[in-house]
Amino acid sequence: ATSPSAMATRPPELSMDAKWEAAIDLTLRRLVYGSLAGGAVGLMLFRGAGTRSASLAFGAGAALGSAYTDCSRQFESLGLPKLPPKL
Repeated sequence: ATSPSAMATRPPELSMDAKWEAAIDLTLRRLVYGSLAGGAVGLMLFRGAGTRSASLAFGAGAALGSAYTDCSRQFESLGLPKLPPKL
């Protein structure tokens, strides 16, 4: 964990690298925890293999969506220019 003042004095390339590392770490953690939670709920509540795997997939998908939202907010704070939407 780096202090905010040390982050301000870093070159932009290192700040971007730190953001990517944090984003990958956050995504992997949430994916694992969401899959475990979905799998545990599936084992406790459902009998069929299809519904259990659907519960696991739902947990993983919710975790990935949550991680994507938080990571996109982190990268927006860098002030990078946005690409125009494709038509």
